[in-house]
Parts: sequence; structure tokens; C-alpha cells
Amino acid sequence: MNQQEPQYFVLIVPGCLLLLGLAFLLGRWILRDQRFLSWVAAGYIIPSLALSAQSLMTNAQLADWSVVIATFYLFGSWAVAQGMAVRNGSHAHPCIALLIAAITLALLFYFSHIDDRLWFRIVILNAGIALVQLLAVRSLFARPTPEDLSERVLNISYSVSIAYTLARPLVVYSFVPAVDMDNLTRSNLWLLMLATSVLLCLWFALVVFAITVRDILLKVSDERYRDSLTLLLNRRGFFESAKIFMSQPGDQRYFLLVCDIDHFKHINDNWGHLEGDQVLQVVSRTLLTNVRGGDLVARFGGEEFVMLMKGNNMTDASSLAERIRYQLEQTTFSHSAEKVTGSFGLVEVNSLQDLPAAIGRADALLYQAKNAGRNQICVTA
Repeated sequence: MNQQEPQYFVLIVPGCLLLLGLAFLLGRWILRDQRFLSWVAAGYIIPSLALSAQSLMTNAQLADWSVVIATFYLFGSWAVAQGMAVRNGSHAHPCIALLIAAITLALLFYFSHIDDRLWFRIVILNAGIALVQLLAVRSLFARPTPEDLSERVLNISYSVSIAYTLARPLVVYSFVPAVDMDNLTRSNLWLLMLATSVLLCLWFALVVFAITVRDILLKVSDERYRDSLTLLLNRRGFFESAKIFMSQPGDQRYFLLVCDIDHFKHINDNWGHLEGDQVLQVVSRTLLTNVRGGDLVARFGGEEFVMLMKGNNMTDASSLAERIRYQLEQTTFSHSAEKVTGSFGLVEVNSLQDLPAAIGRADALLYQAKNAGRNQICVTA
């Protein structure tokens, strides 16, 4: 009975990996835009098949099937690396991965069919897997250190996985005498290593699932609080963001600039709605490029834009508004030589509670600018 217990136990580990892989596939089916989940699923399912076979083999069988089993492990490791890279808008260098796999498999063939050395095979396979895993590291760490804790946990977890892959041969070398190598897959150390592997895989899967849920919530939030055409804040998003923006400590002064595109109906009627959409996008980019980080830019609807910004005084805020007005005036569009201009109303906001009233005051100044001939800025006295 005792002799059979390890046999049943080792099948639990690949079974867990298989279930995790199927869970990732289910997640990919539900979340159609999360393409990286397909790769991560393959990275769990394919090695689970190899591990289940490997754990039940004798040393002689391991030698005979080492190249096939290694192929499964290498592809599974690359699939996870590819998934991590795809998530960051990159790829895990498939050509380099093929080269690493070819060299690894050639060495494994030699040390299994020509010169049977189990220890060498363990070192070669783990080194090959680690090199394949490293192909995703650049895409993970190419960006500045992420401020989001979950992103840092994901990067660290992936790095720990690589470190563990490199450490496995050292563990085997340190704790398994050469005379016991033939019984490695029946040893307690092998069971401990399998248990460690499945725990790391479970942890990594939980981190990936948590980040996927986080990304979905952020996307839903963006869809709720952002304008789909310009990707600026919408009215709801503006007021929600203003609560945080204006609650920061310190003696801050805030200024509100309202912009309305002149003769926008004429643009749509004469140039077409596609050109009108392009005008809205250009105006939104012009506003964004002239504000400081943290300042709020929103599209309230139609051709009306609102900016909430910090400043030292009204003179500085007026200079910024004039710079925006001038840039819009100088912008040309593909289907017409006509200029696109904007009218502006600029006021100071006394407090968060004053914000709705400040918008009303800025709107009144905006209409003064339009009545005075458009393409100008009216500032509160």
C-alpha cells in the first residue's frame, strides 16, 4: 500500500495544473479580448501531460522519452512567456525560442540515447526552460517600475518561477546521492519538488486571475467615465475625478476653462460627420498637450470641452487658454482649407462646492465670446 501512495500523489500535481489550464481557457472564452489567457492556458495544460507521464516512468523510460517530454515542457514554458509578453503588447521571440529548444533537445538526445546521464539531462532541461522563460522578461520590465502593486507582484512571481527552475538541479545534486539517481522519481525529494511546483503554479495563477479581474474592472470604469470618441473624461467622470483632484492638501488655486468649437454644425453639414469626429479628436489632443499631468480634461457632450487645472494666478491660466486658442486656429484639416476655431470662458474655482456654479459662470463667458465674434477668450473680472 505504501509503495502505491506516491504513485497516486504525483498524479494530483499534473491534475491541478490541468484544471488551472482549463480555468484559463474558460476565462478566455468569457473574456474574448484577453488573448493572453489562451497562451497561459496552454502553458499549464501541455506541461501537465508531460508531468503526469514523467512522474510514472522509471529512469530507463525517462531516457527513452526525454526528448518528447522536454518538447512539452519547453513549449509550455514558452506559451506562458508568450502570454505575459502578449499582455504587455509584445511577443516572446519565437525564433529565439525555437533555437533554444533545438539546442536543448539535441543535448537531451545525446545524454539519453548515446551517453545516458540523468543528472546532465536535469540540468540541460531546466536551463532550457529558464532561458525560454527569460524571453518574456524584457516585455515585463521594459516599462518603468509599475506603481500598481498587483503588477509588481506579477513580475516578482514570474521571476521567482525562473529562479526556481534554475534552482531545481542544484537541489537534486545536493540531496540525491549518485547511487539513488535511478530512484529519483520515487523519492520524497521528488514529491516535495512537485508540491513546491504546484504551489508556485497556483500562486501565479491566482495573481494572473486577480490582475485579469482588475483589468476588466478598470475597463468597465473607463467605459463608464470616459467619452468613447476622444477618450477624455465624460461629464460623470469629470465630477468624480474633480472630487479627488480638488481634495489634495496644500494652498492650491484652481481654474476652469470651457471651450466650444465654433460653427461645429457647419463642419458636420459641409464636411461630414467623419470629418467632424476628426475635429473633435484633434481638439481633444490639443487640450491634452497643453495641460500638466493631473489636470482634468473632459468632453461634456457635442462640441463642448471643459478643463480643470491648477495654477498660480489668472494671468498664467489666461496664457494657457490663449496658447490653446492659437494652436486650434493654426490647425488645418484634410477636407477643407477653413480654419477651426474655438470660443472660451475662463473662471477661477473657489472650492469643490463652487465647481457647478463655476461651470455656469464659464458658460456665460463662453457665450459672451461667441456673441463678440468667436475665436476669443472671455475671462471673469
